[in-house]
Amino acid sequence: MAKDDIRLLALSGKVNEVVISPMTTSYAHSENDPDTSRAHRHDYHLLFLLTGGSVEMYVDGQLISMEKSSLLLISPSQVHHFVGMKDISGWVMALDGKILDSKTNSVIQESATKISFFKLSKADLDFFGNCLSNVYHTIEKTEPELFATQLVRALANAVFYKIADLHWSINSAVDERYTLRPVQIVQQFKALVKKHFIDLKKPSAYAAKLNISVAYLNDTVKAITGFPATYFLQQEIIGEAQRQLLYTSKSVKEVACVLGYDDWKYFTRLFSKIAGMSPTTFRKANYLIPSNFEKIVKIFKTDVNSSADSTKLIKYLSKTFPDYNINFDLDDPDKILRIEGLRLDSRKIITAMDARAFRCEEICD
Repeated sequence: MAKDDIRLLALSGKVNEVVISPMTTSYAHSENDPDTSRAHRHDYHLLFLLTGGSVEMYVDGQLISMEKSSLLLISPSQVHHFVGMKDISGWVMALDGKILDSKTNSVIQESATKISFFKLSKADLDFFGNCLSNVYHTIEKTEPELFATQLVRALANAVFYKIADLHWSINSAVDERYTLRPVQIVQQFKALVKKHFIDLKKPSAYAAKLNISVAYLNDTVKAITGFPATYFLQQEIIGEAQRQLLYTSKSVKEVACVLGYDDWKYFTRLFSKIAGMSPTTFRKANYLIPSNFEKIVKIFKTDVNSSADSTKLIKYLSKTFPDYNINFDLDDPDKILRIEGLRLDSRKIITAMDARAFRCEEICD
């Protein structure tokens, strides 16, 4: 991964602004770049509905383990990457947020849960499955219907209405106040913060955009959320700083610059105050460094001589290490074992081979 970049994958002007596909064991989401084991984010919403199998991925540094009857929604700002998947079935849908009801987005963004991940009841699973199936078949029709675009958008919004409803059920604090002007101001303020937090660092700038006084903005935000306006600015800034520290190799000075701070020492003090530790300590305390997101290949010298033994060993090793790609090259004088995967531990490979009474020695460059 480049030092100065978290990859951004774009939705490439697809019809209906929605792309949907069944998930199968051969599925690997790609938008001009199939290697989703590397950390990246999108400029669109990405929804996974898992009806079978299992998926593991990191979202903003948190490990998400999806199993049958679960749903995950990844928002445009969230950095994520796949760790592994097995026997999967279900749906994956990418869509442009511009087609969604703004109120739906507000409920999801306001939710107490930072990551939209749900274990579903059978009724909810059936609802989402039916909606996504209808979206897929409407898009895939060889002769589009007259109102196909409207139908797809309506079905996509139905999916997000249901997700918002799931969020709403979690947030007991959400009530009829959502129709009041103060709550609308808070929603608009948070949306502006997400869009402008790098350029605008003071509540007064957001008050000006909302055509209200900074005092009224602060009072309204505090009354509705219990937090001052500066809290949401700081949370957005520190959240993006943590992504940069986790997923890139930028220096603290470079991260500060990306986030709009000329004084990196001030940024360090702010980060330490909000996160409870310095940026350097935060980075050291987390193992999610770029090298852990990239597949590596390790080669081992073995004493495996027959194709029958290699076949048995591949089956055994694949079961022990389901996320690795494993093969033998018995034509090589060293009877090569080649393994590709994330965060390979050579000792575990050697131990596994030893358990089957075969010698195994890593060949280092």
